[in-house]
Amino acid sequence: MTSPNVIVLLDVDGVLNPRLVPGGMALDDTRAALIAELASCGDIVWATSYSAGVTFALGQGIGLPSSTRAIAFPSPIHHDRTVSAPTPKLHWVARWLERNVEEEEANSTAVVWIDDQLRQDAVEWAKAQQRPTLLLSPDPYFGLAAEHLEEVREFVRGLAGKA
Repeated sequence: MTSPNVIVLLDVDGVLNPRLVPGGMALDDTRAALIAELASCGDIVWATSYSAGVTFALGQGIGLPSSTRAIAFPSPIHHDRTVSAPTPKLHWVARWLERNVEEEEANSTAVVWIDDQLRQDAVEWAKAQQRPTLLLSPDPYFGLAAEHLEEVREFVRGLAGKA
């Protein structure tokens, strides 16, 4: 078996916490460096309710390839974080993976999903997957940090060890 491909599903708000700048959004240098490192672990796929134009510009600003894919979510999708409810994006993420990962690659493609709104239903979904799946839910006030990147690296190393 060859080493699996890794898809990194990446939210923006609560994970990257970009700042508004004239003409769009930008990340601080530390967060941009984390994303560059994350991209070396797998293929980034935007999993955010931001428009494709916004994520394209954000990705270009931090050096992601112009071919970086995105999942299209219906609007509105956000839910109140204080209310116990299902993971807002779960249905759409599962559907996107089903449609965009070729059948012959499905079991050799691992998924890392980084989103601040992952709930118990997402945990149960991840456990039921045939493919290796890692969920990370950063604190929305602090966002993605070096320890999250290390968890992704450890996950990917574990996959390589099983190859």
